[in-house]
Amino acid sequence: MSELSEEAYYAGWMRGLEYALWEALIGHRREYGCLDITDDHRTRLRQLSDECDGWVVFDGKNEETWLPLPVWQTRFALWESVHSGDGDGETG
Repeated sequence: MSELSEEAYYAGWMRGLEYALWEALIGHRREYGCLDITDDHRTRLRQLSDECDGWVVFDGKNEETWLPLPVWQTRFALWESVHSGDGDGETG
C-alpha cells in the first residue's frame, strides 16, 4: 500500500490511502494521485487482503495497523457514508 502511495504522491502513506485503495479494490476509483490504478493493482490488493483476512490502516499512534476485515468494512462503510457525494474523488 505504501508503495502505491509513493507512486501516486511520492509519500510513504498519504492521509486516506487505505480508503482510496479500498475504493479502487471495489471498483469505485481508477486513479489515485499520479497513479492509474490497473487491474493488476486491484488483483494484488485483493490478494493481500484475502491472505491477511483484513486491511491495513494508518493509526497516528501505532502507524500501519492491521484490522480484521469485518472491522475494516464497518469503518469503510461509515467513512463512505460521510464522504459520498464529495464529487472530486479525493479521500481524507
